[in-house]
Amino acid sequence: MNIHPRSHIRIALFLAFGLMVVITTLPAKKDDGNIIIPIPPEVPVPYSPIEAPVPDQAISQSPADWLKLTIKPGENLSTIFKREGLSASDLQAIMDIGDDVVILRRILPGKSLDLEIGPDGELESLRYYRNNLQTLLVEKRDGQYFADTIHLNTETITAFRVAEIEEDSPNLFLAGKKAGLSDNILMEMSYIFQWDISFALDLRQGDSFALLYEEIYAEGVKAKDGKILAATFVNMGNSYTAVLYRENGKEEYYTPDGMSMRKAFIRDPVHFSYVSSQFNMRRFHPIQKRIMPHRGIDYAAKKGTPVVAAGNGIVTLATQNNPSGKYVVIQHGEQYTTKYLHLSGFATGIRPGKTVRQGQTIGYVGDTGWATGPHLHYEFLVNGVHRNPRTVKLPKANPVQSADIDHFRKTTSGLLMQLAAIQGESSFAQMEVDSPN
Repeated sequence: MNIHPRSHIRIALFLAFGLMVVITTLPAKKDDGNIIIPIPPEVPVPYSPIEAPVPDQAISQSPADWLKLTIKPGENLSTIFKREGLSASDLQAIMDIGDDVVILRRILPGKSLDLEIGPDGELESLRYYRNNLQTLLVEKRDGQYFADTIHLNTETITAFRVAEIEEDSPNLFLAGKKAGLSDNILMEMSYIFQWDISFALDLRQGDSFALLYEEIYAEGVKAKDGKILAATFVNMGNSYTAVLYRENGKEEYYTPDGMSMRKAFIRDPVHFSYVSSQFNMRRFHPIQKRIMPHRGIDYAAKKGTPVVAAGNGIVTLATQNNPSGKYVVIQHGEQYTTKYLHLSGFATGIRPGKTVRQGQTIGYVGDTGWATGPHLHYEFLVNGVHRNPRTVKLPKANPVQSADIDHFRKTTSGLLMQLAAIQGESSFAQMEVDSPN
């Protein structure tokens, strides 16, 4: 007798059992020659994800997608719509909304633009970020476009900075940037003190400034700087203090005793420049090679830098000749005259008879005429006589009215105390606040 492995025996038994099952399930009789096969009990079928098609109208469409863009130089809405395959008729419908969308006629490079495009390729919504606090939203509702401006909720806090003119930061801009101030705040600083300090000529190492200013936050993130509330500038040992006074919707800067910071003339008609040649009646002329009076101040600056009117007045000349190049002359009342020489061009609308206001752009720095490089030659005349623009005494603007001086002191005293505190001079602040004059 042969001996087989147990596994072989098990297989044999399993096959025998299967054969018996097949034999017992065969039909017992024939019916018309057809074999009738018993139907086994129904076996549950596993779930299958494949289902019958659903009618088109029952399929929910996918949501629209937002296309986020940064506007490039030279782009406008028309070119963007064309590039993205959007309808020109939709663009026209948006522009027809009216005044609310006028800003879209001239979208600015660097700004953000979002387009919500539906699954059918049609524009559903548009977002244009005007600034950190305002967003223009255009939406299609019932087949028509509507515009709204979204304003973020803001919070204003008071911040402060102190800075010093040093060897590695020898001007207002560099010293301010070193202290963490923005370009806008530094420009406002130059405007506040422009009647008393020539930032192109007067700054010295050791000069310093301190200021309180507003920072505006939206949803916990700084959106922009607000106004300067109070500031002190120490220049060559002289201290100048300005405080913002808000009354009846008007804002103006005054000294602590209520004198206006504003004068009839500003010292420098070109901001953030430097003096390349001073007022000198016996200067050696670099082109003529002989002694010639230099009856003004030369401000060296990049070609195209704006030149502003030193005071309110009327343009008497806007012309050109060989020595002066393109130049402008402004008459300020009967007593004062200012001249602006070597311009690269005139500002729009500047012509004889044109009334201009202080700080208005009248032309641009150039090197026309007898000039060795881009600069502004600025002259100041009193009763027809040339005076040194740096040292001439300037008439002042009106102070706070005597009837309002108590309210002025009460309103500004807190700001002056804070300003003095950051300089470590609280006694000075109290003296300024309590002074009856």
